[in-house]
Amino acid sequence: MTNTANKLDASRTDALMRANRSLTRTAPPAKPAPAKPAPLPSIAGLSSTQVKMADAIVKEGVHMGVSRRGRIIAMATALQESNLKNYTHAVDHDSLGLFQQRPSSGWGTPKQLTNPTYAAHAFYRVLVHYKGSWGCLTCAAQRVQRSAFPSAYAKHERFATKIVDILDKRY
Repeated sequence: MTNTANKLDASRTDALMRANRSLTRTAPPAKPAPAKPAPLPSIAGLSSTQVKMADAIVKEGVHMGVSRRGRIIAMATALQESNLKNYTHAVDHDSLGLFQQRPSSGWGTPKQLTNPTYAAHAFYRVLVHYKGSWGCLTCAAQRVQRSAFPSAYAKHERFATKIVDILDKRY
């Protein structure tokens, strides 16, 4: 029996070796690098810094699943409130950042409000509660911002649409 067992073990070993030789050994596939968005485009009428701020607004809207219309409302609002300049020092009372949000009104800390992504997120977080008024840009922006000059947002709608359409192509 030991002779038969030895022959059996030898056969198994031989079969395993043949099987192993026939396998092609390759390294596991490398994980693809995360896709990088295209470089920021030039947008007539905006500096590269303003384009960067606009991109932060669009990117956060896309990330949050806010529709194109919501992103246009946010962009028009930021154009009116700051001309896409991230104010790090209070301009009006204690208003800061792209949307001129006030720490004293509960929008966040000064450090948060001067972070373009945070400021956009805070704006969208309130805007989504007023979806029924998105047909009227001024109405929607005013519900979020409560501006002393509510009719000023509408004049930015065309340019805001152009900016969003250009930057949306990156995402």
